Amino acid sequence: MSSNLQQYSQILEAQSYFHILQLQHWYQFELFTRQWWYLLAVLIISWLIWWKLVDKKSVFNILCYGFVIMFIVIAMDAIGIVKQRWIYPIKLIPVAPHTEAIDWGLLPVVDMLIYQYFPKWKNFIIAEVFLGAALAFLGEPFAQWLGVYTIINWKHIWSFPIYILKSILAKFIIETIAHKSQTSS
Repeated sequence: MSSNLQQYSQILEAQSYFHILQLQHWYQFELFTRQWWYLLAVLIISWLIWWKLVDKKSVFNILCYGFVIMFIVIAMDAIGIVKQRWIYPIKLIPVAPHTEAIDWGLLPVVDMLIYQYFPKWKNFIIAEVFLGAALAFLGEPFAQWLGVYTIINWKHIWSFPIYILKSILAKFIIETIAHKSQTSS
C-alpha cells in the first residue's frame, strides 16, 4: 500500500471516530434541548414567514437568490469551523457542522425579503448594512447567549462586512445571470 493510501486510511479512521463522538454528543447533549427546539422553531418559522411575504410572481428569481445566499453562507461557515474560528454546539442534525436553522432558514429568508423589497442597488445596500449590523452586533451575541454559537477566534466586527458582501455578491450573480439570459434570447 502506498504511503498516500496508508495515510488516507488513517484519515478515514479518524473521521469515523470523530463521527461516532459527534453522534454520541448530539444524542446526549443536543437533541431535544431547549436550544435544539429554538433552532427548529427558527428554521420552520423563517420559512412560514417567507411564504406569507414572498411575491409569488417572482418566487423563482427570489429563490435563486436565496439558494446563492445559502451556498455562500454554508461555505463561509464550513471555512470558519474548519479554521476553528467558531463552533455550533447545538445542531438540529448531527452530521452538519453548521447550524441549519441559520444557514438554511433565517439568513437566506431575511436576505430574500430584502432582495424582494429593495430591488434598487442603493436601497438594497443600505438595507443590507442595517441587516449586517443587526446580525453581527445583536444576532451573534444573542446566539452566544442562547448557547447555539461559540466564538473561538473571531470578533463580531469581522462578521459585519461579510454579511453585507455575501448579499452583494449573491445579487450581482443573480442579476448577471438574468441579464445574460435576457440578452441571449
